[in-house]
Amino acid sequence: MRPARMHLRGSIFKTVFFLFLWSVFQPHFNADAITGMETGTGDEEFEELSDAPVPDATAILSPDRELTFFTIRGHYKNLFTGFASENFLDKETDHFQKKYLAADLNRLRLSPEIKTSENFLLHADMDNEIYAANYAGSRTFDAFWFPSDFNDLFDPVITERFSGDGVYRFNLHRFYAKAVTGNFTITMGRQLIRFGSGRLWNPLDILNPITPTFVEGPEDQKGIDAFRMEYYPGVATEIAIVYAPKRINDELDGDIFANKNTNLISRLRTTIDNTDLAVLGGRVTRRYLGGIDFSTILWDGMLRGSFLLSFPDRGNAYGLGSVGYEYTFRNGLYFLAEYFYNQNALNRNESLLDAYSESLVFGMNEDRFIRLANQFLTFNRHYSGIVLGYDISPLLRGDIFAIADIEGRGIYLSPSLKYNLFQNLDISIVGMLGSVFSGASVTSDFDSLEDHPLFVASLVWYF
Repeated sequence: MRPARMHLRGSIFKTVFFLFLWSVFQPHFNADAITGMETGTGDEEFEELSDAPVPDATAILSPDRELTFFTIRGHYKNLFTGFASENFLDKETDHFQKKYLAADLNRLRLSPEIKTSENFLLHADMDNEIYAANYAGSRTFDAFWFPSDFNDLFDPVITERFSGDGVYRFNLHRFYAKAVTGNFTITMGRQLIRFGSGRLWNPLDILNPITPTFVEGPEDQKGIDAFRMEYYPGVATEIAIVYAPKRINDELDGDIFANKNTNLISRLRTTIDNTDLAVLGGRVTRRYLGGIDFSTILWDGMLRGSFLLSFPDRGNAYGLGSVGYEYTFRNGLYFLAEYFYNQNALNRNESLLDAYSESLVFGMNEDRFIRLANQFLTFNRHYSGIVLGYDISPLLRGDIFAIADIEGRGIYLSPSLKYNLFQNLDISIVGMLGSVFSGASVTSDFDSLEDHPLFVASLVWYF
């Protein structure tokens, strides 16, 4: 355990634990006052913090008055995953073997929020998680469930491994303060920052790259410790600046606010008629980058596209791009088609492939971090994806999601069903299957799923 982070973890844990106790035991909790800020994509317009009046000192101090400035919501989630592995590294024998890997996650997320006025809020998402898995403690388990925290400015996570197959984890998933003053919105802390309009792939989402095959959705993507400022010079225009300091060698030594790993991005977005346009530029993980993004209404559907060009300090420049179209038919059928191009693919960059392979076996270090951080890690360059979705009934929805790895001659298929069992209770089942055709000269992203599909079942109760 890093001593520099132990004190920080303890302080954060005590703070959020106090907030939780306060929410449970304060006698006049007002459940109807829950109007929390959405923590969705970075492209969402800022919503008003609250329509409730600002409480005066009497309302805060008097036990006979409701504390409307404090709300709490959350959810419970059970997530089961199962898949077979041909190359599971057994930590006891230190040999690779075939094994069926099963894990069951139970997560209780509490989301307290304090609003001192219509222009300021303090928000937290606190996760208490218990994992039961027959491969707990292995490198495979950690890579699948726990994203690397190497060089993160803060590490608000407490992990306790039990003897056998159990793991407990406390994770401060989100923790940020948000303020509005005039035409400015300022957000500081661990937050979700997403740029770009792509649905399956988002080349401009460089601070939070996420693969379409991620088991959980973007909301459960790891957050970023950052300062974000947005300026709205007009109703249809937004100028954003994101400053995200990082460590070096996973240590706080030196100038952490201006070192080589620090990320700085600015973006201008505007709307002209039915078209959103955005340009982005900055420096991320020791490379300069610039990109453009657009979305426009076409034939009653939405056409989207984006392109990003990166100039690393070492190595050649490379580009990423995507274009897609989505449409909902009159009968309710949803259709999405998207193409993605990644010039910096693993199969075409030996240094990147080596860093990726080494990280799976040995974990992260500074050299691997520089090569892997904020990258879209795909084995090949060309991908196309299709999504079909339909509400079979008011309570049951079916989706089918397919990706073609064109160079690797691989196909990924993911059918899913989601049922709203009760008003605040959803259950879903998902299959993730792969198939690779003969004739490819390179590895496909879906090789591991060809003979060993992954199955996911989940239950989510919102409160």
